[in-house]
Amino acid sequence: MKKILIIGAGDYQVPAIKRVRQMGYAAYCVDYKEGQPGFEYADGYKIIDVKDKEACLAFAQELSIDGVLTWGATLTLPTVSYIGERMNLPCMPMATSEISMSKYQIRKALDDFGLNSAGRTFELNSQEEAKNREYSLPFVVKPTDGSGSKGVCIVKESSEIENAIQYAFEGARNNQIYVEPYIDGEEFTVEAYVCNGKCYIYSIVKTEFYWTENYPIYKQTTYLGITPEVEQAITLEVEKAVKALNVTWGPINFDLIVSADNNKPYIIDIGIRNGQNLIASHIVPYSRGVDELDNSINLCLGIETDAIPKKKKYISSRLLIYNPGVIKQIKDVNQVIGTNNIVDVIMRKKEGDILPPYQTKSDICGWVLTEGDTPDAASQYADAAWETLQNYIIIE
Repeated sequence: MKKILIIGAGDYQVPAIKRVRQMGYAAYCVDYKEGQPGFEYADGYKIIDVKDKEACLAFAQELSIDGVLTWGATLTLPTVSYIGERMNLPCMPMATSEISMSKYQIRKALDDFGLNSAGRTFELNSQEEAKNREYSLPFVVKPTDGSGSKGVCIVKESSEIENAIQYAFEGARNNQIYVEPYIDGEEFTVEAYVCNGKCYIYSIVKTEFYWTENYPIYKQTTYLGITPEVEQAITLEVEKAVKALNVTWGPINFDLIVSADNNKPYIIDIGIRNGQNLIASHIVPYSRGVDELDNSINLCLGIETDAIPKKKKYISSRLLIYNPGVIKQIKDVNQVIGTNNIVDVIMRKKEGDILPPYQTKSDICGWVLTEGDTPDAASQYADAAWETLQNYIIIE
């Protein structure tokens, strides 16, 4: 039986650990403390900090593994590459994995390669340095090692600069932040996959997020509001970014803005990992007919993999966010799957759970996914499905 070592055993890695075993392989994992959820599903594990490359390599050699990978994270990428290179296993180049740790280094690599840039980007290493710099308004300030928009701030007035810089430093674990131009336009998330020297665009997703009086509306729709010309421009920009960063295989997730001024796409963030919010796990399989996780498992073992998209469907998702309270009853939501263009319902809460006022995605009941002949139709079906599921989730 082939053995795969998964670096990390948190919630994001659980699907990989489970799937490795379902595919008939032995799954081992490492993480920094006892009680990580992935340990429950693994064939074996060891308590090791995922950043301790040498200790993780020693465990991999002890097991005589056949493949190494991670899932849903970038922090673990350098260790995956370190083990892969030293054990002659398929992996991302070490230089690529290490650059993934710094958003500023990624931004600089894209600029040096000639990707679309709206102006000067620079790094700041201290509050004192920040006071002595000149800024061109408006701009965005970000931690170089940030995630989940922590520490990110848009600055439009001079009076906002000092507080924005301080906020960014507070969100930076490594005490490094950077400044880039603000771009006005529509934001999209792009999921790409690299295999056999080819970059495939799996999804271009438009996210809508706005607050009602009591809770937010949050939905994602594939290819919403994009012309063929803009789609082609996005594809070319993503392909150039993959070359600039030397991403050789696996998933890569982009946030980009299509400028309101010139309709050009500008990449504003990259994660050399699979997309979250159901993008890799559900939206890509339903809309493109490919499974990124299965493909990544095969690739880490050196197995020939067909990553070519099999179809192109329009899929929309809605977060099931409702008024806060106690969930008294959840009716059989499987009854609605297959009706009114609903393709799936994913629940993350159960009867008796307390639903707090929405702050993060842990405060949702789940998701519903719909399909349509056009992006707008898929989105409208998702709106209707959200209404339908209100009658299946009884909150008091």
